[in-house]
Formats: sequence, C-alpha cells, structure tokens
Amino acid sequence: MEQEKKEVEVKVETREAQLKEWGIDLEKFRAKADKAKTDRKAKLDNEVATLRAKMGEARKKLEELKKAGGAASGELKKGVENAWVELKNAFDNATTKFK
Repeated sequence: MEQEKKEVEVKVETREAQLKEWGIDLEKFRAKADKAKTDRKAKLDNEVATLRAKMGEARKKLEELKKAGGAASGELKKGVENAWVELKNAFDNATTKFK
C-alpha cells in the first residue's frame, strides 16, 4: 500500500510539472493567436480555448488522484491516463498548427 502511494505521488508530481510546461506553451500559443490575421486568429483562438479546457480537465483528474493517493482505484488511474493522452495529443496537434 505504501509503495502504491509513493508511485501515485511521483506520478502526480511528474504530471504537475508537465502541466506547468504546457501552461507556458499555451501562453505562447495565445500570444501567437493574438498576432495572427483575422481569419487565422479565430482558428488559433479556438485551439487555445480547447487546450485550456483539456488542461482544466486533466488538472481536475490529477487532483482527484492526488486526494485518493494510494487508495486510487484502477478506474480513476485510467481516467487520469486517458485525460493525459488526450491533452498530450491536443498539444502535439497545436504545436504543429502554431508553427
């Protein structure tokens, strides 16, 4: 049980660090969207909004995992992983669009 709790703590810390990095990237994307021409700006603004929503969802799941600690169910862990994969894919796609 203690080992599982440690694993959850490490995973949460790692994910929180990644969220901070993505938060910085998101601000860079927002700045680029603000400078874009009108037609492209709307698309980029939409992309930024989508990323913010996915980040919020991932943060929420991460908080649930943090609160549950070692007692986290497999379903909760799976939910965090699914949210994470979705968010990572969204950031990968956004990175391509904002180049």
